[in-house]
Amino acid sequence: MPGAGASYEVDMSGYGALPENKPLTRRGAGWTDSFSTVIKSVVGSGILALPVAFKETGLLLGTLLLILMAFVSLYSHRIIILTIWALREQGKGPANGKIEYQDISSQTFGSIGEGISAFAAISTQLGGCIAFLVFIGENLADSAGVSPSMVVISLMPLLAAMALIRDAGWFAPTSHIGNAALVLAVSTVFWYGFTESPPGPLESYDQVRWTGLPIFFGIGVYTFSAHCEVVSIEQAMEKREQFLSVLDMSFMFISVLYLAFGALCYMFFGLETSDIIFNNLGSSGFVVFVKICISVALLVQYPIVLLPASITIESLCKVGDRHPYSSSAIRAALVLLTVIVAVLIPSFEIVTSLVGAFSNGIVAFVLPPLCYMYHRQDLGPVEKTFNWVLAISGGLLSAYSTVAVLWCAVDPSASFCGGH
Repeated sequence: MPGAGASYEVDMSGYGALPENKPLTRRGAGWTDSFSTVIKSVVGSGILALPVAFKETGLLLGTLLLILMAFVSLYSHRIIILTIWALREQGKGPANGKIEYQDISSQTFGSIGEGISAFAAISTQLGGCIAFLVFIGENLADSAGVSPSMVVISLMPLLAAMALIRDAGWFAPTSHIGNAALVLAVSTVFWYGFTESPPGPLESYDQVRWTGLPIFFGIGVYTFSAHCEVVSIEQAMEKREQFLSVLDMSFMFISVLYLAFGALCYMFFGLETSDIIFNNLGSSGFVVFVKICISVALLVQYPIVLLPASITIESLCKVGDRHPYSSSAIRAALVLLTVIVAVLIPSFEIVTSLVGAFSNGIVAFVLPPLCYMYHRQDLGPVEKTFNWVLAISGGLLSAYSTVAVLWCAVDPSASFCGGH
């Protein structure tokens, strides 16, 4: 969810199960294109929350937790793909081999699994929209001379108008705007940090702060989760059997980027690190320009992220193109809901943590190992044990972090949420 990935139109007719030891060659995306798309799908606005996550846990603990999160996230993405391959080998799913994330849950747990994955996907998408609005509000408040809540409320008519557009193709060019804005934002933070506030000696930073674990867990899951997206990217590859190597190399690159950005930004600004990192950069004309660029990029991504949630809800309510007024009412209600929550919880740190812990945690750490074990009966005892530990610990951590972060939203001074 964190980033907006590209989609592919690929002719996969006539494709069934992948024959054992026989590579599949067909028209589609190559290794390099798939590598790039995975990175764009994973890296998004969540990277901007990593500096405050390091502030919450300390430099050493934050580094170790990020490395652990990267490893576990890569593993959960890999087993989703391996589960899809197992389903294809068993002849399950459509003839063209297109198996979506929701299909995996349905094949494993029936209608209950399909409902759980649908709920998690909807809450993740709506949560992403809320995170966008909170970031935009906090980011532009000083420049606009009004409160963050007023910024968000003033955007509601525009958000509703964009949400009513039913053809996502209208927003296709905006992905390039988002990519360019994110590169500009990250580069600006690095430039300012190294020139105006270079890192100090390591002993001057907090190294371990266990109280920040709930915040870090939520943000970490939010920034690494792209399970639904990677399924689509794998389907679009010319040689699907190469996709695991694409995942491995992509996550290595992303992990280095995340570690560098999160740790260095904390070292730049220390305990003054803001949940909106641009608030640490001063108020020069160029910084204001960068703030506007990243805010516009997130604004135009809002309807793209909202669209899958609205389509799913419309389908559940049996509302389609033949009921345009009902469909429009649902979309307007979703916009209103995201605006209200963004006003009530005006903290980018809290919102990204909550979305990661509550929604992404289920999709990332609970469903993948359970589905994998169900469809891969040949797993050894060590791998089975590891997957059970991942599912149980992922569920417990998600529940604990959700409650803790919600408590932080109610009582920002609570000690177990780092004083936020």
